[in-house]
Amino acid sequence: MSHNPTDGLAAARDRFDSIEAILQHYPDVTPAQLDDLRAWFRNEASAFEVASLASKEHLAVPYRQFRADHIDNFRATDVVIGVLALVALACFISGLAWLA
Repeated sequence: MSHNPTDGLAAARDRFDSIEAILQHYPDVTPAQLDDLRAWFRNEASAFEVASLASKEHLAVPYRQFRADHIDNFRATDVVIGVLALVALACFISGLAWLA
């Protein structure tokens, strides 16, 4: 079985086109399509792919709305990580002050 390196490129292009088509209809998308958009933006898309979508004039409004609704928000895990980091920093500074 031979592996054609262009197969991966074609699959990525098809995936990009699929995401573009879904995003064009945002917010009128199904829950499955919404999950697909979230997964692609959070886990699959490169910075170049995101920039390519963001620069398409016909996607400007749905892209901004999707980003505001689902990507740019703080999730609960983001808040927990931030609080833990602040607690760790406070403990470190307290330890330094105690040693001085």
